Amino acid sequence: MATAAINIRGVSKVYNPGSAQAVQALDTVSLTINDNEFFTLLGPSGCGKTTLLRLIAGFEQVTGGEILLFDEEIENLEPSKRSVNTVFQHYALFPHMTVAENVAFGLERLKKPKDEIKETVSKVLSLVKLTELADRRPNQMSGGQQQRVALARALAPSPKVLLLDEPLSALDLKLRQAMREELKQLQRETGITFVFVTHDQEEALAMSDRIAVMSNGEVQQIGSPTEIYEHPVNRFVADFIGDTNFIDGEIIEIKGDLVSCRIGENRVFEAENSGDHKVGDNVTLFLRPEKITLNTDAQNKNEESHEGKVANIVYLGNQAALTVDLGNDIKLTAQTRPREDGKLPFSVGDTLFVEFSKRALRVLAK
Repeated sequence: MATAAINIRGVSKVYNPGSAQAVQALDTVSLTINDNEFFTLLGPSGCGKTTLLRLIAGFEQVTGGEILLFDEEIENLEPSKRSVNTVFQHYALFPHMTVAENVAFGLERLKKPKDEIKETVSKVLSLVKLTELADRRPNQMSGGQQQRVALARALAPSPKVLLLDEPLSALDLKLRQAMREELKQLQRETGITFVFVTHDQEEALAMSDRIAVMSNGEVQQIGSPTEIYEHPVNRFVADFIGDTNFIDGEIIEIKGDLVSCRIGENRVFEAENSGDHKVGDNVTLFLRPEKITLNTDAQNKNEESHEGKVANIVYLGNQAALTVDLGNDIKLTAQTRPREDGKLPFSVGDTLFVEFSKRALRVLAK
């Protein structure tokens, strides 16, 4: 059984309580973050994820509930008394200090012996691949290098938990993608629990062991990237994580874990069921674009084929997003790749057949 690094128990946070300006930032949030886990708090701006991170760090005080760090209550401890460090969105490096001095700063405040400080600084700079830049100042470094300095400084005191507040958001796309791999590798090498805050779904899917999707101060779902993506519990999660198609329908038959849904007046789709549904329920089905196969050969269509016309194409380089109109107000987005000559296999107005398995089309639990 995994050891819990952090236990959040019924935590609420209200800003300006008792006033007309009162804001409920968190509403009785409960979750467990395991030791040696890369755990991500994911959600749109204003969902409460950074507030939760600041409560763990001690920069804000809880309105209600408990926060435990390895079974020790910490919600009333000063930030300096918690074995937790934070890497901020804007790295907050000291511009007048060298890289080595920035990394050593926290250790000096802890009054560590000079020999130990020197050894630790050398070790963490090696870990983040900055040994050769130890004597540079932050303004002589790139954004990615500055981020590594901030990471080294946070790791130097050997915290039990490292909190990362959107640390990649200031970097360009290519550097952000490279840093994702480095951060995940760093977490594996150190064995420290990482709690990562982001609004970027791709970042969360690429890096996390588990993800908590948040909205309006509440946790909507917790699970592995695969669980969150393939089995979202509600429309918000399905919509926030990746591209998806939503289809509204009515359940007309249930056969084991499959249901038949009437879509519009005369179309029936079979789909994988989830949740506690019954015949007559109005439900939402979801279908990921990459689960759709496009076929132009009428001779090869099957019983699961649905005829439609290409209504729109958005070219994205390595792929294109096609909007296919099936009639009856049903439009699905599918994906296709350019041919070897770079041209797309479909054009607006083409008639084609949309195909997907019953297991690819799923009923949302709620």
